[in-house]
Amino acid sequence: MQRSTWRTWSGTVGCAPAQLVRPTGEDEIVQAVRAAAGSGLTVRAAGTGHSFNRLATTPGVLLDLTSYSGVVAVDRAAGEATVRAGTPIGVLCRELDRQGLALENIGTLAEQTVAGALSTGNHGTGLAHPPLSGQVTRVRLVTADGVARDVGPGDDPDLWGSVRTALGTLGVLTTVTLRCVPAFNLRLRLHSEPLDALLERFTHWAGQSEHPSLNWLPWTDRVSVRSIDRTDEPATPRAPLRRYASTLDEVRCGITGQAGRVGGAGTVPWLTSRVGGLWPDSPYIDTSHRVFTFPQPVRFLAMEHALPLERTADALRALRPVLRRLGAYSPYSVLVRVSAGDDLPLSLAHGRDTGYINVTVPRTAGQIEILRAAEHVLREYEARPHWGKAHTATAEVLAPRYPRWKDFQRIRTLLDPAGVFSNEYADKVLGPVPATARDRAPAGAAQ
Repeated sequence: MQRSTWRTWSGTVGCAPAQLVRPTGEDEIVQAVRAAAGSGLTVRAAGTGHSFNRLATTPGVLLDLTSYSGVVAVDRAAGEATVRAGTPIGVLCRELDRQGLALENIGTLAEQTVAGALSTGNHGTGLAHPPLSGQVTRVRLVTADGVARDVGPGDDPDLWGSVRTALGTLGVLTTVTLRCVPAFNLRLRLHSEPLDALLERFTHWAGQSEHPSLNWLPWTDRVSVRSIDRTDEPATPRAPLRRYASTLDEVRCGITGQAGRVGGAGTVPWLTSRVGGLWPDSPYIDTSHRVFTFPQPVRFLAMEHALPLERTADALRALRPVLRRLGAYSPYSVLVRVSAGDDLPLSLAHGRDTGYINVTVPRTAGQIEILRAAEHVLREYEARPHWGKAHTATAEVLAPRYPRWKDFQRIRTLLDPAGVFSNEYADKVLGPVPATARDRAPAGAAQ
């Protein structure tokens, strides 16, 4: 019998699991984990597949959680919302908006599931805001012994910190409870300025707006700066349409990238100079989640690294000559964002205010070399690669960059000594579970 197949959103990574399960309830997840562990099969959970590496792949049992979706409860008095793991962030935000609530900060991708975003260290931008995990107040997960358990701030601090960014290696998240705030509007403003001038005052710039970001095309010496701040003013007329300016820019990148394959190295800058900047850049105001996110229909590959905030400007300076020497350019801008630090063992922002440098390329072999070159540069600046994006780092490279690495490994060994939730990627970036042997121990060993 032919196996079912599963692929990531980008279409560049896939697998043919022994079993592909699409649960609609927690009881089905529990049953699937128990059956897999009893048969000596590994288990991985997947959402919409927006990771660009082999994070969710497995030859064992793959739980596709996209049908396990929906808002379970909204507690307006407590300011909390509980959702099923496979719920897209955009679905949650729209439901919260209907009830006069919002998440205080999110990334740009509304289609990503809550559990997938949480598990990989998803973040928005703003020095007053840690990654998404900082908005989580409780989680529920099914561990390797097939038991669903609730975890919250009152539990072992290492456990509570670890479950909020765990790469799916501690169990299958079933529900997530997030802190909410009253709904609010945001004003988005854009301007352009010289790259070097901004880098000279980078840490100051990072704190000037509540949600700052910049986009830089490496063959130029200017950046497009985006400033997003709260406002009590009403939404701009036809504001929901304005978010599609970023979508149109993504379409432009996709078309330009294809033309660059045929026309050579100079094609991408030439075309971008003629079709870029056609979209309105005047300020506008809209509901928060519509300003934070925009539809992203064009498929691509992305790599992102988290650096100490104070080293981000130097890393960009070092990146500039390297990208210019390659002889090929990506039509996508280098995206830079920032966040507050936190104390989660595997958080990209652990222990430091953080700058994020994101490099995106079309899905072609010639463009992937851009990612390799950028990774080589960024690694020299204490960078931590995003758990869900493209990179080549191994556990040997990563362990020294996370002061609480051993704390996470202790929890991982406790909850999954047999490596039920491991896969090739997890073993590469985290190392094998210390207790794991080729002949897997019974899953019931985890208590």
